[in-house]
Parts: sequence; C-alpha cells; structure tokens
Amino acid sequence: MATPQNSQAQRSGKAVTSHFAFSGIFLIAGLAMLSGAGHYALVTRHDIAVGTTADGTVMDLFVGSDSDGDNVYYPRVRFVTPSGDVIEFTSSNGSNRPAFEVGEAVSVLYDPASPGNARINSFSQLWLLPMVLGGMGSVFAAIGGAGLIVGGRSRTKIGSLPQRSARPPVQAAEPTPVSVVQRLSRD
Repeated sequence: MATPQNSQAQRSGKAVTSHFAFSGIFLIAGLAMLSGAGHYALVTRHDIAVGTTADGTVMDLFVGSDSDGDNVYYPRVRFVTPSGDVIEFTSSNGSNRPAFEVGEAVSVLYDPASPGNARINSFSQLWLLPMVLGGMGSVFAAIGGAGLIVGGRSRTKIGSLPQRSARPPVQAAEPTPVSVVQRLSRD
C-alpha cells in the first residue's frame, strides 16, 4: 500500500526522469546542429581555399515555397569561365524577400574542377547557414547540458532522502523489570 510519502517520491522520481529525457533530447539536438554547422563551415572554407572567382549575373529568380507555404526566392546566376564555358546555377540559399534583383552583377565562387557547383561569393551566401546552425546548436546544447546537470543534482538529492516504509518497524519489546516482594508471615 502506497503512503503519501511514497507516491510523492514516485511522482518526483518520474519528474526527474522526464526532465532527464527532455534535457537529453535538447543536448542531442544541439550537438547535431553544432555538427552540421561545423560540416558546412568546413565545406565553405574548402570552397574558398580551392575556389576561383568570376563575375556573374542574376538571370532569374526561381520561386519555391517553405514549410509554411510562403514564397522563397532563389537566384539563378550565369557566369563565364576563363576557358569560355557558360555556366548557370541556382543558389541553394533562398530568402522570403528576393535578396538579388534580375540583372544584378554578383561575384561567383567556383571550383575550377567542378564549375557547376558554384556559389554566390557573399558573406550571407557563404556563412549564414553555419552561423545560424552554430548559434541554435549552442543554445540547445547549453539548455540540454544545464538541464542534465540540474537534473543530476536533483536525482542525487532524491536518492539520498531516507525512504519511509508503509509500516513503522516492529521493535522487540523490552522485558519489563519484575519486582519481587517478599511477604513475611506474622505469626
């Protein structure tokens, strides 16, 4: 039979367990975002190291939609390599409001070995994704890590509390002293 103290300890234990799970999910999500940010930062750094720049022109704006159904505009750019090849690509970074206008001149960064994998050479086009993922990942990881630390301390406190049983312990009865009274007979 559960006593109020036991059911309170069970509820408290379940709260700590769910707090641990919630914090763990935040920590894992944060670490995944930080990992993604690191990956994209390394890819961008590689593209800058091996890339060549060229002058390009925004030819069109491809209109897509995001998860909310809002329009997202992706610039389609054309540039010419030193060997005379005309290359067109659509940027993988889009925005709700067009960041570029049709006919606008832009700098293009491309790998000479693979010119079709070009990117617009601007800070936002190169670094925005790693920065956003890194910032969000840092916040999520900090919240999850702090939650695990606080939850661990709470779990230790709950585990160190004395547990009360449903029945008080039975104690052995101490023998009661017997006093012996002698009666003397009166003759």
